[in-house]
Amino acid sequence: MRRITGIALVGLLAACSTMESPTSGLSQLEATALAEEVTTDAAALVEGSMFSSSGGVPLGIGPMAAAPVMPVASASCSPAKSPASPTNSDTDPVPDSVRFDFAGCTYSNPPYTATLSGTIDFIDPTPADSDFALKTVFTDFRRSLTNTLTNRTRSAVENGTRTVTGSPSQLQRTETDFRTDYTFASGAMASHVRTWSATFTADVDGSIRPDSLPSGDWNLTGTSTWTSGARSYSLSVTTNPQLHFNAECTVEPRLDAGTLVAVVMKNGVSTGVTIQFGACGQYTVTRS
Repeated sequence: MRRITGIALVGLLAACSTMESPTSGLSQLEATALAEEVTTDAAALVEGSMFSSSGGVPLGIGPMAAAPVMPVASASCSPAKSPASPTNSDTDPVPDSVRFDFAGCTYSNPPYTATLSGTIDFIDPTPADSDFALKTVFTDFRRSLTNTLTNRTRSAVENGTRTVTGSPSQLQRTETDFRTDYTFASGAMASHVRTWSATFTADVDGSIRPDSLPSGDWNLTGTSTWTSGARSYSLSVTTNPQLHFNAECTVEPRLDAGTLVAVVMKNGVSTGVTIQFGACGQYTVTRS
């Protein structure tokens, strides 16, 4: 069993793939790359879980590991809303349907500069009932994050649909065949297509608001396919213990406790990838 600590940026995936046996399991390098993208997607559990009538969603510019928390709401990011005054049949926090276009959105928190593009549709799946139910449709929603000191850029492009229902104490969240196309700082690329279900339980009962997610636990389970180059890998993920979301974190991922375990099948060989979160913005990866 080999342990990797911190955030490893992958630059040799293709070379590694050509050197390994066709019957080998997941390599150390592949495990590190897979963990970076899966961690980014786990950090994005907050997405599609909230709605703000003014800004659409209290969304982070990019939940990419080691990056500062950068909220969309800023003078340099004013997504276009269509229609400008959406219908809200049941007067709950979510309108019947509204689209936000993030073209031209930028944000800076030196040494990081972020840009957004693409659209998110926010839809009330129960427009006749005054409750909290939210459906979000991501279309080529791209986040690009550049470290100006290293001139390295990471990006994630999301496509798919998420749904969430819940109460002031607990949320249920699902996504089916949701796709993230990820570009590493090295320029290497990979995609992650997943069907995940998650339950969020607030640390303090009754503290969940439609436009604000408090600290609490994410219990995640699901399956996915991770593709790097010409090779694809099947994943089954669980959390034990649950991932603790810390709303006060100032660096991504905003998970300060918990363990995500991915069982990865490659060439008929099973490899375990354990991602353990220990503090805001920090995690370790163990391959077994």
